[in-house]
Amino acid sequence: MHSCLHTISNKDNAVKKVAFFWIIFSSFLCSSSWGADVFRSFKIPTEFTLPTRIAIDKTDTVWFIASNFHKIGRFQPARGIFSEHDIPTPKSVPSDITISNTGKLWLTESDSNQLGVLDPVSLTFKEYDIPTISSNPGRIASDLNGNIWFTEFYGNKIGMFDPRKETFREYPVPTPDSRPSGITVDKKGIVWFLESEGNKLARLNPKDGAIQEFKLPESHETPRDLIIDRAGMLWFGGHIGRNLMVFNPATKKFKSFFLPNNGAIESLAVGMNGKIYCTLLTSGKIAVFDTATHAFLELDVGVGKSKPNGISADSKGDIWFTDTDKNTLIKLDARMAAKLWVK
Repeated sequence: MHSCLHTISNKDNAVKKVAFFWIIFSSFLCSSSWGADVFRSFKIPTEFTLPTRIAIDKTDTVWFIASNFHKIGRFQPARGIFSEHDIPTPKSVPSDITISNTGKLWLTESDSNQLGVLDPVSLTFKEYDIPTISSNPGRIASDLNGNIWFTEFYGNKIGMFDPRKETFREYPVPTPDSRPSGITVDKKGIVWFLESEGNKLARLNPKDGAIQEFKLPESHETPRDLIIDRAGMLWFGGHIGRNLMVFNPATKKFKSFFLPNNGAIESLAVGMNGKIYCTLLTSGKIAVFDTATHAFLELDVGVGKSKPNGISADSKGDIWFTDTDKNTLIKLDARMAAKLWVK
């Protein structure tokens, strides 16, 4: 597999310094032997599964959505074994997955309007009907107490499911037709979510149900995915807009960083080194953002058409993502990627 790397910095001086370096060094970086060290592909045995979202548990088992067959896939890297697990409701259209504090895998089923849960030990499923009809559940997250939070794209609500009581609670979003998308929960239990059509970031306090909204600094971004880093900073990117953005909850201020080559961010992950990894769905590349220097790297996934989608980090700091077009899981060795960075 070939792997080419492109670097772009928001600082003019840094750009000038690296330009000459890359003219001399780019042919070496794009060699097949170097690319093999950076990326490793794992072909999914079943053809045309269309893998999308991804989650990694404490054992470093990789779980992913096989969207074309309405299944959940499992890959155990240590054993090199794939397996597939049928979602009980046919044509449920799974849209996202997360792993709770009990190790169970939770998923949103957008067309069947359900939450599903897969026990990784017994490999048995259970499903729950969401109270709001045709809510179109999208992104999903788990808090430290094991509660499951999810966005209702058409329902214009944030849903919460308590697995212990098996009960739902829903919170209407103040902005009409906001189309809530990405969601995450911080260490204090505060729920953060994106409004893809409302062009806002919002904060939900579960103690009183209060929702506070923050208008994005750039218009028409249509953000989809949201992550939180170890410092509590919130990161997300435009899907129509071309910016990686960060929000500081303490100062309530945004910063925007223009993406190189007009990439559109599909999913994000925080690396062990604190860098932000993004899949660029429309360009077939992975972007890496250094939060200290504000510099980007871009890595070509490989030769031929690629569509990187869901992305996550394992306990070793390696980055895993799905390639929908190539029907593969791909691992990026984070230690090798760090060596590629121009100091």
